[in-house]
Amino acid sequence: MKYKIQILRTATPAVLLATLILFPFLGKAFTIDDTVFLFEARHAIQDPLHPTAFEMTWEHAPERVSRMVPTGPVMAWLLVPSVLAGGSEWLAHAVQLAMLWIAIVATVSLALRFGLTPAWATVTGLLLVAMPAVLAMTGTAMPDIPAMTLGIAGLERLVAWNDDRRPLQGISAVIFLGLAPLARTHMVFLFGIGVLFLVRDVFSISAWRAGPWSRFLPLLAAPLITTAVYSVTNDRAYNAGSIIGAAIRYSSTARLASNIVAFSTHWVLALAFALPWTALRWRSILGRPWVLLAATAAAMGLLFQAHRGNAPYAIVPIAALGVAALVDVFTDSFRRRDGIQLALGVWLLLPLSAVVYTHLPSKYLIVSAPAAVLLIGRECAARSGRMSWIICGATILLGVGLGVAILRADEAFAGVGKRVAAELIAPRVATGQRVWFVGRWGFQWYAEKAGARPATLTPPYPSPGDALVVSVASARSDEVLTMIGMRYPRQTYLTHIEESSPGGRIMNRRLGAGFYSNFSGYWPWVWGDSVIDAFYVFQID
Repeated sequence: MKYKIQILRTATPAVLLATLILFPFLGKAFTIDDTVFLFEARHAIQDPLHPTAFEMTWEHAPERVSRMVPTGPVMAWLLVPSVLAGGSEWLAHAVQLAMLWIAIVATVSLALRFGLTPAWATVTGLLLVAMPAVLAMTGTAMPDIPAMTLGIAGLERLVAWNDDRRPLQGISAVIFLGLAPLARTHMVFLFGIGVLFLVRDVFSISAWRAGPWSRFLPLLAAPLITTAVYSVTNDRAYNAGSIIGAAIRYSSTARLASNIVAFSTHWVLALAFALPWTALRWRSILGRPWVLLAATAAAMGLLFQAHRGNAPYAIVPIAALGVAALVDVFTDSFRRRDGIQLALGVWLLLPLSAVVYTHLPSKYLIVSAPAAVLLIGRECAARSGRMSWIICGATILLGVGLGVAILRADEAFAGVGKRVAAELIAPRVATGQRVWFVGRWGFQWYAEKAGARPATLTPPYPSPGDALVVSVASARSDEVLTMIGMRYPRQTYLTHIEESSPGGRIMNRRLGAGFYSNFSGYWPWVWGDSVIDAFYVFQID
C-alpha cells in the first residue's frame, strides 16, 4: 500500500497538469478520423461484437468498414458512452483524458521500478504530458492514446510480475498487452519488447538463462487474448474485410521515402525527444559527425524521391537530428551494456513497422512516447545536475506550448464543420428539404447527425430541389462534383461559410503543415492566414 501511495503522489503533478491543459478542450468538436470510430461505436450499440460490420461512405461510395479500418474494436467500445449520450464531445474526450491519467501512472511506476528517484519519476510523467502529439491526440476520439496506455500499462505490469510474481500482476499484463494491438495494430510488436524487459540485462547470456521460464507466461498468453478477441469481433459478412487485409490494402512502397523522413522528424517536433536528448548528450552526438552527414544526405535523397522539384529541404536538418539522436541511444546502450536503454530504444523504433502504410503521421509514434520520456528521465537522473533540470523544464514548457497551439488550431479546424451542420444543414432538413453533402472528417459526423446524406458515385443521387453542401478542405470531391455536374448542370449558388482567421494551421499542404498526415507536410503546426475550410451550398435545379 505504501508503494501505491508513493506512485500516486509521484504521478499527481503530471495528472494535474494534463487536466488543467485539457479541461478547456473537453467540448472541442470531433475532427479528422474521429468520425470513423464514432460510427463504429454507434454500430456497436446494436452489435457489440462486430463494430466494423456495416457500410459507410468515406470517399466516393459506401464501403464495408472492415475493409477500410486496420484497427480492432477497442476504440469503438470506449466511445459507446459518448454515442449513447447523443455524440457528446466532452464524454469522448473525458475518456481519453482518463486513459492519459492511467498512462501517466504506469509510466511513473515503471520509472520507479527502473531505479529513478521520485523526483525524476515525476519528471517523466510531466514530460509525457508535454509531448505535443500526446496532448493533441488526447483531444480527439482516435485510438492512439488508448493504444499507448494499454502498452505502457501492460509493460509496467509485466515488469511488476517479473519482480514480485503476484498472479494479479501477470493477469493484468496479459489483458493490457493482449488488447493493445486491437487499438493500434502495430502494437503487436510490443510482445518482443516485453521479452527484453523481462531479461533486463540483454547483453549477458546468463541473464537469458537465469530465472524460471514462468516469467514469460504473460507474453505467451497475451497473443492468445489478441487472437481470441480478433476472431470473435471479425466481420463475418461475405464482402467483409479484416484488420490484416485493410493494412495490406493501404500499404505501398510508394510512400516509403516520405514516411521515413516523417518518422525521424516527428521525434524532433511532435514528440519532444530528440532536442532534449541532444541537449543532454551533445558531445556524444557531435563526436560522430559521420552520422549527421549520412542522415543529412539520406534525408535529401528521400525528400527528392518523394517530392521531386517540390521537396521541402528545410526539413532536412530536423530529420537528420532525429536520426542522430536515435543512433546515439543505441550506440550508448551498447557502450555501457545497458539492457534497459536498449529495450527502450527498440521501443522507439516500434512505429517503423507502419512505414509502408499510406502515411505516417505523428500519432502513430505516440505508442512509443513512454519509452522516450523514460530515456530522458534515466539520462537526467544519471547526470543529476542543474543543467538536467533546466533542459527538462524547457522541454516541458515548449512541449506544452506547442501541444496547446495544435489543440487550438484543431479546435478552429474542426469547429467549422460543426458550425456548418448547425447553420446550413439542420435548418434546411427541418423544413423538409433533402440535403446532401460532399466532405469527410469531423464534418461528416455532424452533417449526418443533422440529417444530411453523403453524395456518392452510386445511387441514390440528389434530385431537383435538393441542397448540396460541399467542403473545400475535407472533401475528395472531384469525381463526385463531376458526376453531379454532368447529371445536374444547372445549380444555383445559395450561400457559403468560410473560416480564414489568422492563426495556427495543422493541415495545409501549401504551408507544409501536416499534423494528421504527412501527405500535407512535415510540420505539426504553422502560422498562417489561408482558408481553414470553406463550405458552399448549392441547390439542384
